Amino acid sequence: MAGPVTRQVSGGARDVALAALERVDQGAWANLVLPRLLAGSGLSEGDRAAVTDLVNGSVRMRGAIDHALRPLSRQPLERLEPPVLRGLRLGAYELLFAGTAPHAALNEVVGAVRRAGTPGQAGYVNAVLRRLAERPPRWPDPSRDPLGWATTRGSHPAWVVEEAIGLLGPAGALELVEADNQRPQVSLRATPGRTTRDRLLAELQAAGAAARPSPLSPDCVVLERGEPGALDALRQGRAVVQDAASALVAPALGAGPDDLVLDLAAGPGGKSGHLAALGAGVVAVELNPARARMVRDTGRRLGVEDRLLTVTADGARRLLRDGSADGVLVDAPCSNLGSLRRRPEARWRHGPEEIPGLAALQGDLLDNAVAAVRPGGHILYSVCTWTHAETHEVVDAALERHPELEPAPLAGPAGMEDLGGPARTGDSATGGARQQFWPHRDASDGIFVARLRKIH
Repeated sequence: MAGPVTRQVSGGARDVALAALERVDQGAWANLVLPRLLAGSGLSEGDRAAVTDLVNGSVRMRGAIDHALRPLSRQPLERLEPPVLRGLRLGAYELLFAGTAPHAALNEVVGAVRRAGTPGQAGYVNAVLRRLAERPPRWPDPSRDPLGWATTRGSHPAWVVEEAIGLLGPAGALELVEADNQRPQVSLRATPGRTTRDRLLAELQAAGAAARPSPLSPDCVVLERGEPGALDALRQGRAVVQDAASALVAPALGAGPDDLVLDLAAGPGGKSGHLAALGAGVVAVELNPARARMVRDTGRRLGVEDRLLTVTADGARRLLRDGSADGVLVDAPCSNLGSLRRRPEARWRHGPEEIPGLAALQGDLLDNAVAAVRPGGHILYSVCTWTHAETHEVVDAALERHPELEPAPLAGPAGMEDLGGPARTGDSATGGARQQFWPHRDASDGIFVARLRKIH
C-alpha cells in the first residue's frame, strides 16, 4: 500500500500539498483541486506527480496516520490547529508510507508548516514527527484481528469494514481494503464513432505513451506511462478518462441508435456522452448547475452536442410522465465506496447514517424512471458502491413497487455476466440482470449495475 518514493521532492511541492490539503479539509475534492493548483505552481513534472501522491496518500491513509500520531501528541489531534494537524499528517505519510528519508521529511515538512503561517507551531510538528521516526507504530495482526488491522493500518472506517466483512468475509474484506489503498490505474475509453480501441492504442504508442488493452472493457486501454492531459486524443475528444467498469454502464442499457434516453443524474457527463456517442438522443438531467455545465462541455468535446440536451433540473421529480423514453439511465448518487481508490476522501465523508437517505433518493429516481420509460423500454440502475442497501435492496424494492417491471439481462459486451457476477460475489443468481464489480477482483471501481424492462 505504500505510495511511490518521494525523495528529492522540492520544498515548494510540500507548500502546494499543504494548500491542497487545506482545500480538501474545507470540503473540496482532491481530484478537482490538484489540477488547478498544479497548473500555476511552476513545479517540475516529477514534483507535480509527487504532490499528487502526497495529497492523495495523506487523505487515503489518514486512519493509519492518526492511529500512529495519537500516542505521540501531547494534545488530542482534534484540538490541534488545522495547519498543524495537516503538517503532521503530511509528514507522517512521508515517514510511514512514501519512502521519504526521515531527515528530508522532517526538514521539508516543518519548513512548509512554518511558511504556511504557523511558525510558532512548527517546533511542535518537528517534535512529534521526530518521535514517530524513532518509534514507528505496531499494527494489529490481520489474521487474528482483521477489523483492527483494517481500521488502523488499512485506514478504513469501522462501519465500512464491517459491511465488507458481512458481504465478503474477513479475507475478502482485507483484499478489498488493500485494493482501495492502491493507486488506481488510468483507464482511457475510446469514443465510439471517433476511434476504436486498436486505433487509440496505435495513437498512444506513436505519442510515446505506454498503454495496453483493458481486460475488462473492449473499449478501454490502461495507460501505463504518460500524462493523460497531454494527449491529443483526450483534448480532441477521441478518448476520455473513464474507469473500465464505468465504461460498461452505458452499453449495458442497450439503447439503439436514435433511441430517446433520459439520464436522470447526468453530471459530470461521462455516461451521457457515451450514450450519445453510441447514437442515442440523450436528455441529460442534472440538478447542480456546475455539473450541468460539465455535461455540456463533455458533449462538445466528444462532438455529440447535437444528440445531447442538458437540462438543469431535479431527476427525483417527475419529468416525463407520458412514458416516451426508450431507455432511462439512473446513475444514482451513492456512498461512493466503490471509488475509494480514486476519491480517497469519500471514506471519511460518508457514514452509515446516510445510507437510508441515499437509498430513498435512489428509489425516487427509479420511480421517475418507470414513469418516463415506454412499455418495452429499459431502465439501467447504476451506483459506484457495493452496500447491499444501495444495490440489491433498492432494485428489489423497485420490483415490488412496480409490477410492470421485470429483470432484464444486461446488454453490452458479450460475456459481461462472467465479470464479477454472482458466482464471484456470493450474490444469489440474478439471471444476468445484475452485476457487482469489485476493486480487488476486477481492478476497477466497485460499480453495481442492474437492468429492468417495463412490461406494460
